[in-house]
Amino acid sequence: MALAASLVLPLSADNKKTPLGKQMESFNDSFKAFRKESDPAKCAALAREAQAVVVKTLTETPDLVKKMPDGPDKAKAAAEYRKMMGKVYVSLCELEGAYLSGNMEEAGKILGSMREMKKAGHDKFMEEE
Repeated sequence: MALAASLVLPLSADNKKTPLGKQMESFNDSFKAFRKESDPAKCAALAREAQAVVVKTLTETPDLVKKMPDGPDKAKAAAEYRKMMGKVYVSLCELEGAYLSGNMEEAGKILGSMREMKKAGHDKFMEEE
């Protein structure tokens, strides 16, 4: 699906070295695979793979948050990151369901909303290069 391709954002070399960066690179790889696959059952399997990656990202903390001084703002930022990744996980479950139902139109809508989530997350938790 072409829409899935728009979810992929290149990571800088520095970001790829962090555990979170490696997980996000794996997540991006999962989304790239949606472009090449048209079988709904295989797309559902790809959604499950992406879900597994997102679960791993929940234990990580973005570098931007790590660099914050300890205190309530840092704790709130970490909680917001986990909340956003939780929403990504739920969206991936909905995406899997759409594929399993053969509802490609719904899958496209979910991918579109995930693109918006990605942008918001990157705006909030990634440092400018």
